[in-house]
Amino acid sequence: MKESAFRKDTNHVISKRLVDKAKGTGKAIALEDLEGIASRTTARRADRSRLKGWSFHQLRQFVTYKAAFAGIPVIPVDPRDTSRASSECGHCEKRNGKSRDEFECRHCGFRCGADGNAARNIRDRAFVGMPNVGAVDAGLGTRPRLLASPAL
Repeated sequence: MKESAFRKDTNHVISKRLVDKAKGTGKAIALEDLEGIASRTTARRADRSRLKGWSFHQLRQFVTYKAAFAGIPVIPVDPRDTSRASSECGHCEKRNGKSRDEFECRHCGFRCGADGNAARNIRDRAFVGMPNVGAVDAGLGTRPRLLASPAL
């Protein structure tokens, strides 16, 4: 029980910070759509409980309802290959990941942190999938900028 209360509290804190950051900068929030992630991924036995134990669904629910209350759009993005594709040239290859923390494209040589590269891919995919309806009516004139967060 203590562990689930800790997770719930942490998810509330994370979601509040994301929405506050988006509200303060006028950005939308792009999240990977992790629906069914448990059935699509495999993990080593030592990592299974750690990876399967966190409630990403709960975090997404918290972000969604807090963002809706604040008038911030939340855009779900297909997570496929966000970590493998170069955010610079688009080349997608399993070997692009130099390590768990570093990304280096085998095609163009672009290098950056793996999480940063994935976040850029999520942001770019959200722009493609973002509806343009209502932007002028809302007084924005253009699409809001995006605050991308990997693996939420």
